[in-house]
Parts: sequence; C-alpha cells; structure tokens
Amino acid sequence: MEQIPLYQHIVNTLKQKMNSGELHPGDQLPTEAEISKQFKVSRITSKRALTELENEGLIYRIQGKGSFVNEVQPFLRPVVKASKEILLILPFTHNPGLGDYEKGINEFLATTDYTLNIQSNTRISQHKLLQSALQSSNSGLILYPVSSNSDLGMLYQYHLLKYPLITMDKTIDGIPFPSVVSDNLNGAYMACKHLIDNNHKKIAYLSSLKVETSSSIRERYFGYLSALYDHNLIDYSVHDLTARFLTHDSDNGRDYYLQFIQSIMEQGITGLVAENDLIAIEIIQIAKEMGLSIPKDFSIVGFDNIHLSTYVEPKLTTISQDFERMGYLAAQQLITEIENQQQDLSKDLPKKNIVVPVKLIERQTVKKL
Repeated sequence: MEQIPLYQHIVNTLKQKMNSGELHPGDQLPTEAEISKQFKVSRITSKRALTELENEGLIYRIQGKGSFVNEVQPFLRPVVKASKEILLILPFTHNPGLGDYEKGINEFLATTDYTLNIQSNTRISQHKLLQSALQSSNSGLILYPVSSNSDLGMLYQYHLLKYPLITMDKTIDGIPFPSVVSDNLNGAYMACKHLIDNNHKKIAYLSSLKVETSSSIRERYFGYLSALYDHNLIDYSVHDLTARFLTHDSDNGRDYYLQFIQSIMEQGITGLVAENDLIAIEIIQIAKEMGLSIPKDFSIVGFDNIHLSTYVEPKLTTISQDFERMGYLAAQQLITEIENQQQDLSKDLPKKNIVVPVKLIERQTVKKL
C-alpha cells in the first residue's frame, strides 16, 4: 500500500472526527504544537495539515485564538433578491497609511445607484466574512485578500457560482478573478534601479512575509531581481541572504529585523529595497537604536508612500501607489461585471486584470556613493 504523507494522515484523522461528530461546528482544534506532539511530527507538518483543512473550507482560523471547525455550508448560494449594494472586505478597519480605497470606490459609485458596505476581518476571520457574503443580498464583492493562497476552497465556490468578485492589491492563486493591482513589478524595479543609479552595487530585498504568500510581494521581489540582472549585479551572497529571510518563520518581527540589519552590515550591503513603507520605517528606527545612521550606513527605499513616510526622519524614499485610482477602477470593473451578468453577457467577456502605474518619490533615505 502506498504510504500517505504525514500531513495527510493528520488531515484524514481530523476529518474523520468531524464526520463522526466527535468534533462539532465551532469546536476548537488542537494547536500546531499539540498536533506535533500527538502525531510525533514537526511543527511544519502540523501547520501544513491545518492549512489543507482551511483551504478545503473545513476549518477557519482566528489570529491569536486558534483554529475552529467550520459551520457546514451548502455548496449553493441561496436565492436572495440582489440589492443595489456591493461589499468591500478589507484586512484593516481604517488605515490611512495604506491609502483611501474607499474614497475611489465611492467616487465611482456616486455615478450609479449602487451603495457600499464595508467589513473588516480584523475581528472576524476572512473565511467567516466570505461565508456570510455568499449568503447575503449584496450584488458583488471587492476583496482585499489577506494573502494569495488563503481560503481557496471558499473562494473557489464564488468562482463556480459566478459570484461577481474583484480582488484588489493581490491576485488569488489558481482562481481567475478579475483584479486591480499596482504595477508591483515595475515599482520594485524602479526602487532597485534608483539605488543602482546612485552607485549601489550590493542591494538586498526585505519582506515581512514569505514571498510565496502574496502575489504583490512576489512581483516586487521579481522586479528587484530583474533590475539587478539587467545591470549585471546579481550577487549570490546577497541573493542567499535575501532568500533566507524571504522564507523565515519568525513571529518576532523586531528580532527578525535586528538580525537582518546585522547581516547586511556584515556583508557590506549598502542598499535595501523593502516590501513596504512600514517595514522600511521599522528598519530605520531599529538601525538608529543600533547606533547606525540612514542613509550614511545604508540606503533604503520603501513601497506604498504612506503618510508616515513623510514624517519619519529621514523622510523615506518610496514607490507611490494610487490607492484612490485602484478603488475607482475596482468599483467600475465590478459594476460592469454585475450588469453584464444580469444581461447574461458575462460568459462572452474575458476576465480583465488592471495594472495601475506607480511612481518613484525621491526623499532622503538614499545616499549617492
């Protein structure tokens, strides 16, 4: 008999407990550590098992609380009279640092008879919000996903049911939803090239998450690599450092960033492209506490152009995204899809992905060598 993977054995065991009634909807599952101990496997294996169950829509997770058995959902959307409302699901409540998507959405909706509802998954998991939305009377959904590979089972139901859904900021791995995203590839290319134009030769890339979890992070990483390649600056010692930190599992961000700064100083790296402004600003603050000076000791370029980037000292050089424009185009795309579907035109129209241009904002964190 073919031996099944260890994680699949855990998945099958937990599924059996759900099917037998030993685990009921809403029950909390054992933690990764408890599963590791019970099945005598690594934390990576137990985490993989829980991720598989989540992707199948059998469990949901609440940050800081744990994993729970999902409510049993019929694989059909109930017949509910659609309203003239659309839903926006965000991974934050109101964060002006990440731009005013809502302003752009409402600007377009003002030209229609649709209105906007907003929900955040800061208190309720994205999975739960997606479940509720599928049973609601909203005409469509704009989703800012927490990652490119979360809740795939639930999102695939949206796809099969042809529920009008537009993703913003990221695309969903393996599911062809229309999307509105920034030009992340070209943005990171510009960030890296700006360092190169200032005579930096050893340039690293830093992300807070694994590069495979998010299409936007992945594209920024590829843009960074493309700039190095085009200028013949691929350095495998720097590449290995970046790759090591791009696959980290650290829950302690401060220690992670501290180790990264120590590593780039030891290797003589003079330039850094950060996945976003918040990371860049934290790096600047930690560097100061270490007695280092930006950009004297190393230069850094962020991504997003959040409000705080103009108040940090020194002011952050960054890539600016047009959040308002993204919101406007996402609403426009969604309403078009809703109305085409009502007229039975959607099946004849290709899904459209929109890439919004970005621009470099030069400030004070890049030194010319």
